[in-house]
Amino acid sequence: MNRFFQTITALFLVLSVSAQDLAHKIPNDAFAVVNIRTDHFFKLMSVDDFDRSNIGKIIIEKSRQADLQEVNSIADFGIALDRPGYFYATLSDSIVYLSFLLPIADVEKVEAHFAKGETVSSHGKFRSFTKAATGDSVIFAWDETMLSITTPSLVDGYFLQDDVAERYGIRNYSYADYYNQPVDEEATDWGSVEWWADSVYADTAAWDEVAAVADSVYAEADSVAYEYDDYNDATLLGENQDEENLYDTYYAADQEIKRKLANEWGEAFVESQFNSVPVASVLTNRSYLSSVSKDALATLWIPSFEAIYTALLPELLDFGESGDLFSYYGSLQVGLFADKEGFKLRSQMELEDSMAKTFKRIYGRKLNRKFLKYINVDEAIGLFALSMDTRAYLEELPGLLKNTYANLFEQYKDDISLGADLVSLLLDEAAIAKTAKGDALFVLNGLAEQEVPYISYEYDEDYNYTEVEATKVETIPDFLLMFSSDDVSLYNRIMTYTTRKGYVTEDDGVYRLSQEDLPFELVFTRKNGVVFVGTSVEQLASIVAGSYQGKVDRQTRRLLTKNKFAGLLSARKLSKEVPTEQLVSLDRYIAFQKIFGSMGDFYFKSDGVKGNHISAEFVARTPQGYDNAIQYLFGLVDYALDQR
Repeated sequence: MNRFFQTITALFLVLSVSAQDLAHKIPNDAFAVVNIRTDHFFKLMSVDDFDRSNIGKIIIEKSRQADLQEVNSIADFGIALDRPGYFYATLSDSIVYLSFLLPIADVEKVEAHFAKGETVSSHGKFRSFTKAATGDSVIFAWDETMLSITTPSLVDGYFLQDDVAERYGIRNYSYADYYNQPVDEEATDWGSVEWWADSVYADTAAWDEVAAVADSVYAEADSVAYEYDDYNDATLLGENQDEENLYDTYYAADQEIKRKLANEWGEAFVESQFNSVPVASVLTNRSYLSSVSKDALATLWIPSFEAIYTALLPELLDFGESGDLFSYYGSLQVGLFADKEGFKLRSQMELEDSMAKTFKRIYGRKLNRKFLKYINVDEAIGLFALSMDTRAYLEELPGLLKNTYANLFEQYKDDISLGADLVSLLLDEAAIAKTAKGDALFVLNGLAEQEVPYISYEYDEDYNYTEVEATKVETIPDFLLMFSSDDVSLYNRIMTYTTRKGYVTEDDGVYRLSQEDLPFELVFTRKNGVVFVGTSVEQLASIVAGSYQGKVDRQTRRLLTKNKFAGLLSARKLSKEVPTEQLVSLDRYIAFQKIFGSMGDFYFKSDGVKGNHISAEFVARTPQGYDNAIQYLFGLVDYALDQR
């Protein structure tokens, strides 16, 4: 029944897509698809406001410098701003295509601006030109409704295969080949490398003759200095030094063959974009459709997380016995949103059943609510919380090692498997989990400047040195770290031992560690099943005494307790903590406070595994006074550019 409703939902999504939407041009097996929602962007910020922004002014100015005098607005380029555009990648073992598909509102403007001064070819339904770029060429093609910008890029490793190279007439001639050229067996004069090998070392007279020739060469060269490549066997053997280097010749010939192949295949690919549609487009893929959101500025969809590794690091396949590396991860979806709350970056990754079960065990613990008593949100600059189960992680670790590394490095599969089992045997998961359960909270309370001593050296005129004690100013963090622990005995033993050895000092249950190598003092204590590590003696003393007064609002409480990972940073508070000595002028101080002092909070969160997916979200909150994050971002950019 669920599959039936999923199918019906997908069908309605496909039918709701406008016939003008270019997604139907993208094949179902695309490696990656980016949906660029220009329509939503210009709902959040009007075209007129964009043109008046500094970014808009720069675009228009650069266009006029390129002799595009009729461009007075971003809309004058002829691209439809009320429909989405796309970037997608397709790849095979031999070639990768990177392609932008942009909707056209006015084809005459597109031709006037994009094709100006180019040699345009007509192909019936569409027109095109090729523009040379660094490395690969770019093909521009368009009809009345769509502009395609495609870069074909050959996969070098494919053409290094002997059968492939032979098929296309590629030599793959290397430097090693150049310096180990076959010898002319019949040559008996100075041109014979064989003569050089057989005669020079056996015949003293011959060696003297070679030396004489070498002296003659140097005499004729006068003051000219020869590099290694200039003074080679050809020089010594009396051959023409201007003879073309075989490596350069063959390399250039190979590159020309590859260039023609890339152009030929690229042109065929672009032609298929205009003259046909895929048998199955990406719009038939439920995973892709679930990644699309009309409220997003852009969405990225990759159907296989494994494909990222095999495409970007193909050499990984040489280690494994198959191409099923990281197969326990499925599709990856990322979306960028902007609304009144702020910018939001959301991601979701699909997990294979067994991996989802493993992650659910590992992240099965909730945050210790006792931590919340020791947060003061009015003072804290940042927070970071982690909720995981140490015992579950240690129990799952051997399996994770085997699944990840044993399949990746096939030749060491037995070694890795044995090592993972030994790790499991040596670890006492229950005892370790008793010492540190797996949940923790880090609180950054502030930053301060502190003068710290260090050893410097002074040298006399004979380079003899003497040690000199000096001081320097460092920015010191004021933080508090908390983690749950049930092992009272081990904590007491550690503190008793370190106190007896003189490493720490104790005062009413607060232990102080002072080390010259540390720029700050570390303080420890334990209370009610929580171990505290911090930098403030006063704070930990008040915690032991039970007098510490914390403060946490509902929003922060929910962020920390409802997620497995969570973090919060206040840019406004951080800007106040940055030492003013580092802002050397009043103008720089004002600009710094204007940009960072008005920013909203940043936070990220992940609620762990739900079903077969693990998701995360990062948010940059919009401060009051702005309708949405886009307007705030452009306001910041305008201010920053005005300060140049």
